[in-house]
Amino acid sequence: MVKRENLLVIAGLFWMFAGVNVAGIGVRSFLAVNSAAWPWMLAIMAVVFVGFGALFRKVSRKHAARIMAHPRDRVSFIHTFDAKGYLIIAVMMGGGIALRAFNLVPQEFIGSFYPGLGTALALTGITLIAARWGKGPAL
Repeated sequence: MVKRENLLVIAGLFWMFAGVNVAGIGVRSFLAVNSAAWPWMLAIMAVVFVGFGALFRKVSRKHAARIMAHPRDRVSFIHTFDAKGYLIIAVMMGGGIALRAFNLVPQEFIGSFYPGLGTALALTGITLIAARWGKGPAL
């Protein structure tokens, strides 16, 4: 059992860990493709980062509000995410693994999409951790 507020830290660390891993996969793919593709890949990366950053900001606010509204002060860490959250995590992880394992998308896609997505995930994690102490925009 952990303090309800510490679920924000657990969630933030989870989002950061996922983001760093996703971004790392993307950067390796980015560096593996012909450098002539880099300019347009960087443009896509920026669009993905801005789009998912905005989406994750909204999600993190709802997520933080749900955690802080929990009726008990101490809860199991399992309550870090709700059922819908765990389902989204499973689908996104499974989908990403399948895309790469079965070569369903080109390296250029992974190299342009994943770094933007991963960076947005990691920064969302930081905002959730900061929200624990009332310093972040997540609440």
